[in-house]
Amino acid sequence: MEIKKLNLSVVVLAIDHNPTILHPSFLTSEGIVPKDWELAEPPLCTPPFSVVKFKNGISFTVESRKFQVVQSPAPSVLENSEIPKLAIRYVEKLPFVRYTAVGINIGVAIKNSNPEDALITKFLRAKNCSVNDLKLKSVSLRFQYPLGNCRLNLSCEPGTFNGGSLKGILVNGNYHTDCPGDNPLLEAKENILKFSDRCKHFEGTVLQKLF
Repeated sequence: MEIKKLNLSVVVLAIDHNPTILHPSFLTSEGIVPKDWELAEPPLCTPPFSVVKFKNGISFTVESRKFQVVQSPAPSVLENSEIPKLAIRYVEKLPFVRYTAVGINIGVAIKNSNPEDALITKFLRAKNCSVNDLKLKSVSLRFQYPLGNCRLNLSCEPGTFNGGSLKGILVNGNYHTDCPGDNPLLEAKENILKFSDRCKHFEGTVLQKLF
C-alpha cells in the first residue's frame, strides 16, 4: 500500500478568537516562529479572517471561532511535525481566550488506479446498491468513532493528488476533543500534546487495519 502524506493541522476552536492579532510581526516578536522564516506570500490580516503562510509549508489562520496551524505537505514522519509546538506557543500568548475544542487533522492519499471500485469493494455490498439500470459507480464515506473523550471523524473518497497526476483514495481523519472544564487553556494544551498519539493511531490503526 503506497501512501502519500498530504497535510496536517491543529485546530483550536474558541468563542472569541481575534483575527486582527495574527500578523508575521506578532508571530516573530512573541517567539512563536523563528525570525528567519520567510513568507510565501503577503499576509492577509482583516477583522473577520487572517492568514500568514511561510515558504516551509506551514501556515496560520484565524477566524472568530477558529485558529489553525497547517503543514502541507506533511512530513514523512508525522510525529516530527512542528505544528503542535507552534499551536501551543500561540494559545499560551492568549491565555484569556475561551478555548472550546481541539482538532488534530491528518490527510493522506492511498495510491490506487481505480479508487472508486476499491472503496465499493472494501466497504459495501455493491449488489445491494445497484438495481435495474442504477449501477453504483462511486461512493464517498464518512465514519465516526468514539475514542474515550475524543471523537474520530473519518472520511474517504476517490480523488487525485500530486497535482492531479495520480489517482487514489483520499483519507482524512479529524480527532476532535472538547474543552468543557474551568481551565480551557490547560485543556487545550493537553489535547494538542496528544498530537503524536493521534498520528500513531491514525497510521497504525486507521490506515493499517481499515484499509
